[in-house]
Amino acid sequence: MSRVVVESGPWQPAPRRLPMGQAVFAIGDVHAHAEHLWMLHERISGIIALEHDAHDVSVVWLGDYVDRGWEPLQTLDLVAAGLGLPQVREVRLMGNHERYLIDAVTGRDLSLPRMLHWWRYGGEETLKCLAPDAEIENPQSVGAALNESLGEERIRFLQALPMQHRIGDYVFAHAGLNPERRLDEQEEEDLLWIREPFLSGYGWPHPVTVVHGHTPEGPVALSHRIGIDSGVFASGSLTAVELRDAELRFLTTRIEH
Repeated sequence: MSRVVVESGPWQPAPRRLPMGQAVFAIGDVHAHAEHLWMLHERISGIIALEHDAHDVSVVWLGDYVDRGWEPLQTLDLVAAGLGLPQVREVRLMGNHERYLIDAVTGRDLSLPRMLHWWRYGGEETLKCLAPDAEIENPQSVGAALNESLGEERIRFLQALPMQHRIGDYVFAHAGLNPERRLDEQEEEDLLWIREPFLSGYGWPHPVTVVHGHTPEGPVALSHRIGIDSGVFASGSLTAVELRDAELRFLTTRIEH
């Protein structure tokens, strides 16, 4: 019998220093793996109870709550519910896979090419879960089925997700920042989709470090970015990072047999 467990990595130097007394937890791309997220929530809640004043803690979810896994509704509800600690500041960001879902639900883009692209790049499981009887060749029926499965409250939650958040000298964004644009001129395409030239970071011009998901190579900590998408759908590991003072450590789930 298998179960999901959480391992804490060693403390290591962080690229930036948080404001005195503050701590931040950021959670990578969940991709509809609700049990992994539940276990991370439990571990983070325990750390806060034992090691922090909850008023000084922020938790940031970095997007991509749906697709590539079979528990999209459960995962969305877990993210929306948060840790259940009223004093903790909680921020839930949008990922590119939420953008696919929102565009289909709202009718912003229900074109067949868009639906097929979504299906091929992660949406197959979500569509089979939430629109099992709809035919992808009839996008309007898919949109109607998604609306019914999600319900108004979840749709409002999805539409309200912000693109980025800043705490001290850290910026949290799903995919990253474009080094060729000013911090206040980042576009949705950058924040939800960028890989290069962000990942390599040559000549990084911004006075911030980005905490991000989107690229499943994590965890990795560099001077300009901390990547925590560990590709749970393929690796069986979901990663979070804990930042405090000038240190960081990774919290990673794994499946124990």
